[in-house]
Amino acid sequence: MNTPSSSTALHRRVAVDTPEHVRLDYVLADLGSRVGALAIDLAIMVGTSLLLGLALYYAGALGDMMQSVSATILIFAVFLAQWGYFMLFEGLGGGRTPGKRAIGLRVVHVGGEPLSFRGSVLRNLIRAVDFLPVVSGIPSGLVGAVCMLVNRRAQRLGDLVAGTMVVRDAGGSELLGGDELPPARAGRPLLSVEQFELLAGYVARREKLAPEIQRRVAASVVKALAFALARDAADAATRTADENLVRLHEQEAPRHAARRGSASLQAATMARERREEWAAYVDLVERGRKRGLKSLSEHEVQAFGQLYRGVTADLARARTYGASPGLLGTVQRWAGAGHNLLYRARGRVAVSLGHWVAAEFPRAVRLYVRPIALATVLFYGSGIVAYIAVRDDPLLGRTLSPGLTVRAENTEKGNINARYLEEDVEGSDMPVLASALMTNNVAVTFSAFAGGLLAGAGTLYILLLNGIGLGAGFGVYANEGVLLVLLAWVSSHGVIELTAICIAGGAGFGLGSALLMPGRRTRAEALMERGRAFLSLIAGTAIMLVAAGLIEGFYSPLQLHAGWKFAFGGMTAVLLVLYFGFAGRRRPTEGSAA
Repeated sequence: MNTPSSSTALHRRVAVDTPEHVRLDYVLADLGSRVGALAIDLAIMVGTSLLLGLALYYAGALGDMMQSVSATILIFAVFLAQWGYFMLFEGLGGGRTPGKRAIGLRVVHVGGEPLSFRGSVLRNLIRAVDFLPVVSGIPSGLVGAVCMLVNRRAQRLGDLVAGTMVVRDAGGSELLGGDELPPARAGRPLLSVEQFELLAGYVARREKLAPEIQRRVAASVVKALAFALARDAADAATRTADENLVRLHEQEAPRHAARRGSASLQAATMARERREEWAAYVDLVERGRKRGLKSLSEHEVQAFGQLYRGVTADLARARTYGASPGLLGTVQRWAGAGHNLLYRARGRVAVSLGHWVAAEFPRAVRLYVRPIALATVLFYGSGIVAYIAVRDDPLLGRTLSPGLTVRAENTEKGNINARYLEEDVEGSDMPVLASALMTNNVAVTFSAFAGGLLAGAGTLYILLLNGIGLGAGFGVYANEGVLLVLLAWVSSHGVIELTAICIAGGAGFGLGSALLMPGRRTRAEALMERGRAFLSLIAGTAIMLVAAGLIEGFYSPLQLHAGWKFAFGGMTAVLLVLYFGFAGRRRPTEGSAA
């Protein structure tokens, strides 16, 4: 649907220049439309989760194995709904979730480029902070809403880190075609172009304003246009300010349309001459959107490139000719659609997963060793302090670790092979345990990274909370003389798991440093740069925690001699030291695949 400029005069806009030196104007999405899109997405998430949970509940009644499978699927489904829904839909769907698609919104980078998958991951990891504060267990989203209202691009914190913005979707416009002929002359306008845009903007938004706000805005506009109303002062005195402005708009609209007549005629002529080329361009854009540019033949790709350059040139001509808002808006929307399609295809260059795991991730850990070391000191330091405190005051252990008790199965002092768990974990239950541990730990590291945006305070809180809880747990077992029972359980998976938490904490501190020490860059620029840099660490910790969860769910519960578990933990420690110390030291030679 074509949107005249008067209808968006009161919306915030942003202009970006394409590599072809053509300006694309975007209308920023307002808070109300973004909340509406979020409400639709949340309804989809909740509804789908409830239906899946109901189906899995009945499937679990078919036997123990199906119950285990159902519980495992449900755990992963809840995790993906919380952390993956927005990330995957936006990253793979061109910046649109189902809710954004329904409202007509799209996420793009601030330079106008299509949303990259890395950008989607960054903006949605920070969503945990944008949803703060949590009131009665329900995220309020106040932090993100306030940020959008005060930011000139209506960006929430996640958008600042990812370098993105949410705009009115440029994809759902009418087909390019001819323009209406200019109307007949209706007299000389009383208002200048700027004054008429002010009047048209008020008339377009007047019905959406609350009565009191409408009266105040109308009075302000009347004051600015008093000279035009003074020509009919007697009649104007009998009407309200709103009625006077509506009447003035009815008189001025045809006059301003007529003044653009000659220029609009040139634009209409251009539209008729370019109709066939535009139709071919629209067809290629629509096909490319559905299946990607790779689905087009080589000849069609070349034709698309030529037609895209032609449409961007037509956009510049339409502005020069003073085309009507309908034609100008339509040409711009289709030029933007082609821009998104073209540069989304060009930007899909990524390092292979194998090379990233073998070289890039360990390099990143070595590069950012200082914030990781700080996180390690805080995590283990708080754990040591809590351990000492619980050893001195056993009652404190119940406060710091209220859910941890030493059971009868492991109270035999000196027996390091005693069972840590109250009951043996059956083979059918191991997938449930592994998935629960895996998703919980990954969520903790995501939160530790996002918490860095609170000047590092959120990361510090998570590190201290987990460090104190771990130290207190060891203290409780040590007071009962069975510390080695807990150590035997933790040793198998703990080296990988705790190392990952420290790395995630370092990433969070690195993100927080953009606010505290941005250097010569602005804080917004520092956030974008360091968000991209430290994202590699978070991706690596996620893989580490998947491995740790599998070990903790399938290997740690086995009733093996404690020596085997200590040996396994020692082996993982040696492998991690070698991996982070030496992997990726040799840079790929020039021209080698990356």
